[in-house]
Amino acid sequence: MIPEESVAYALAAWKRFDDSVSDGLLRALSGAFVLVAAADGELSPAEADRFFGILRSKSDVFASIDYAALAKIFGDLTEAMFADPEDGKRLALQCVARVKGVPQHAELVKNAAEIAAAADGRLQSIEASVLQDVQRALGLGAGRPQGT
Repeated sequence: MIPEESVAYALAAWKRFDDSVSDGLLRALSGAFVLVAAADGELSPAEADRFFGILRSKSDVFASIDYAALAKIFGDLTEAMFADPEDGKRLALQCVARVKGVPQHAELVKNAAEIAAAADGRLQSIEASVLQDVQRALGLGAGRPQGT
């Protein structure tokens, strides 16, 4: 893709996300996972599987999720992060910050991001840095992520 097409693709993917996902916690989880999963420049199947596993394990909170639609949106957001990393990071952190001030949601998002970072069996320095960004967006400070 040429740069203008990449940016247009990224903007369209974020627009679809905005139109499709209104739940603040789900948006925060999605934003955190996309940030962490795309941080190393690739999305491993293990990272995506962990994302959906966490959502399914919280079925009481996310009972009405259309997982097939969310999988498509999550894939689009990941591609959008690769197409326009700077704007994608800004938009994803805005999603994460939506649960700032709700301690139980902030903790869930932080823990989910840590699980995503370790899902491929290694925690790279770029992923550790993104985890700190997520913690700051959540208002939790930037303590040392687990596993580093």
